[in-house]
Amino acid sequence: MSDVVPPLKLWIYPLSAIAFILTWFFSYAYTGYGPYASVEARAHKSLEQALIENASDTSALSIVIVGSSLTENAFSDPKEIENNISKATNKKAKVLRVALNYMDMDMAHQIDFFEYVTKYSPNYLFIENTFNMINPDSSNSLPVNVDAALLHIRNNIRGALGMPMHDDYYTKWYTYDEKPLPGSDFYTHNFDSITFRYLKEKKLHVVRKIIQNGEANNAYDLLMKRNSKVVFLDPPQSNKLPHNFLDRESTSELNEVLKFYETQYGVECWRFPRQMADSCFTDGAHLNSEGAMQYQEWFVSEIASKK
Repeated sequence: MSDVVPPLKLWIYPLSAIAFILTWFFSYAYTGYGPYASVEARAHKSLEQALIENASDTSALSIVIVGSSLTENAFSDPKEIENNISKATNKKAKVLRVALNYMDMDMAHQIDFFEYVTKYSPNYLFIENTFNMINPDSSNSLPVNVDAALLHIRNNIRGALGMPMHDDYYTKWYTYDEKPLPGSDFYTHNFDSITFRYLKEKKLHVVRKIIQNGEANNAYDLLMKRNSKVVFLDPPQSNKLPHNFLDRESTSELNEVLKFYETQYGVECWRFPRQMADSCFTDGAHLNSEGAMQYQEWFVSEIASKK
C-alpha cells in the first residue's frame, strides 16, 4: 500500500502560522516599539544625565569608570569609593560607574558612550581593558534585539503564571549605582565552581586591532587635549585561569597595543600589584566583597598618589 500524501493545505496552514509568528517576533524585536528600543532610549537619556551630573561640579574630581560585570563587582559601591577618594585627596570627588553585562565596543557604540563622555569630559576616565582591547567569544550570543525581546516575553509569561521573574540585566543599561543583591555569592563568599570550570574551558579571546577602536581612539585624543586622564584597568583574576583569557602570543599582542596607547594618547594601564587568593573571587574572575575591598583600597591609593 502506498502512503497517502497529505493535502497541500495541511502544510500551508502550519507553515503560514510559523511565518506569521516569526514575522511578528522580529517586528517586535527590531522596531521602535520593542523592548530593546525602549532600553536603548532610556540608556541614552540616563547616561547623558549621569555624565552631566558627574561633570557639573567643577570643584570636584570627576571620575568615570566603565566596564563589564567585572567592573561592577570590583567597584561594588561607587558612593563609598567617592567618599574614600575625598578623604584621601582632601578634595570633593564624583564617581560614576557604568558597568554593563557583557560590555564590549559594540555596546559602547549602541549607547553612544564615547560621544557622551567627550561631550561631558571627566577628570579621569577608567576603562576596563577587557572590553576596550579584547574581542570576547561571542559565538553563542544572540543579537541584542532578539535577546531583549525573548527576555521580555519570558518574564511576561512567568509573571502571568505567578513564577519569579528572570533577572532583567538590561536595567543596568540605565541604572549605574546598583549593588550586589544581599545573600549573593558576592557577600556569602560561596565559590561558583560550575562557572569556574566553564571559564577554564572557554574559548580564548582575541586582541582587537587598534584600527577597530576608531570611535574610542578619537575620544581618547579629544580627552587628552582637554587634560582628561584616560586609564586602562586590568582586573585581577585567579592565576588558575589564563590571564584576560589570552594565550602567550595574544598577550604579547596586547602588550604592544597597550604600548601604542601609552605613546600615542598617554593612556596608562593600572594593574593590581599582587596576586589575589581564589577566596577573593566568586568564580575566579569576578571579585567578591573581600576582593573588592582590597581592590578599591588599592584604587583609591593610586588616585591619591597622582594628586
